[in-house]
Amino acid sequence: MTDKDTQRVTFQGAARPLLAGLLAIQAFLGYEWFMSGLSKLLSPDWVSGLGDNLTDTAKGLSGPYDSFLTGLVIPNAQLFAVLVMVGELVIGALLVAVAVLWWARWDRLGANRQSLLLAIVIGAGLLAIFLNVNFHLANNGSHPWLISGDPFDEGVDLDSVMPVIQLGISLVALRFLREVRAASRRVGELASGGAAPSRSVQGGPIAGAHTH
Repeated sequence: MTDKDTQRVTFQGAARPLLAGLLAIQAFLGYEWFMSGLSKLLSPDWVSGLGDNLTDTAKGLSGPYDSFLTGLVIPNAQLFAVLVMVGELVIGALLVAVAVLWWARWDRLGANRQSLLLAIVIGAGLLAIFLNVNFHLANNGSHPWLISGDPFDEGVDLDSVMPVIQLGISLVALRFLREVRAASRRVGELASGGAAPSRSVQGGPIAGAHTH
């Protein structure tokens, strides 16, 4: 929300638990991504074994994605193994780091750095969604809106659930990125009009409380 008197993007009172919950979910997703990438980094078989794994998986596939795997990914499996591993580590580290900075130092950051944090959340979320969708397709996962054929298996696989959660977090970050930019523009308009800055904007374009 925006404080009309101070032109700040604020997250106070009853809204703070919502922020804490959102950041906790973001940090947990980041932890899951980082641990997944770390397990690949520490495994001696990940880079050399991805090609064989995908070759077995592709036997049950058909259509454009099968052509994508067999024509591009499998012949370059070691390269894609490294890209996936690095991607998971980067996504995880960014999501956790931004969650911590957002909660601990938001009120000390200027508008540009606030915008950067929000942009990182959006970018990491979109990359995570891209990876999840590819994992889902490569594993020949069932559609999330269909009942699982195996009652001993999960009802909806994780690679179907995570993109929805990450999309929600990215959309929230996008919403508050727009708020931060709008508030920054209002502060600039006040400054150009000769108005004295309020205490809330001294020392930086936006000095909001723990907020989006």
